[in-house]
Amino acid sequence: MADPHIKCELDILDKLTVILYRSAFTLAAIIMAVIGTETQAATPFLVMVALLASTTVHIYDKRFRWLIQGAGLFSAIWFMSGLWQPLALGAALFVFSALSIKEYFCFKVKILLLTPVALAGFWFCLVFNIANAAIGLAIVGAALLAYAAFSKWRMPLHFDIGDKSRYQV
Repeated sequence: MADPHIKCELDILDKLTVILYRSAFTLAAIIMAVIGTETQAATPFLVMVALLASTTVHIYDKRFRWLIQGAGLFSAIWFMSGLWQPLALGAALFVFSALSIKEYFCFKVKILLLTPVALAGFWFCLVFNIANAAIGLAIVGAALLAYAAFSKWRMPLHFDIGDKSRYQV
């Protein structure tokens, strides 16, 4: 994961991926704000944004990077298959849960540890048709993702990259 104390030279691709990654958090927060009431309409957008976030994340350890990227890819493929859509949504929510935990470990933003709880709770309530709780948890998830996005946008771009020589291929 990135180290904010190391400032490496960023090329255009580094800058682009950091901006796309941060934009994905911003869009996810907006989508979560409406997904509780407009699940069918919002799910494809959350799946797309999860795929964007998972492919632009900077994590040194390839096992975690591939887990997150695999979940994003699974979400997109499962959604395109047209099978049980809540599974695609769950995989997209997993991506943002994992990324929130990653952000906690990188930058010690403790409240982000609640994101997986809120997103998993939202998914559970959605699947078991507990509408009011699902809407409430979607709003909580939106607020947590918005806080993550706000925190990320305040940081210099190099904070997301860290030491380029430590990335596993």
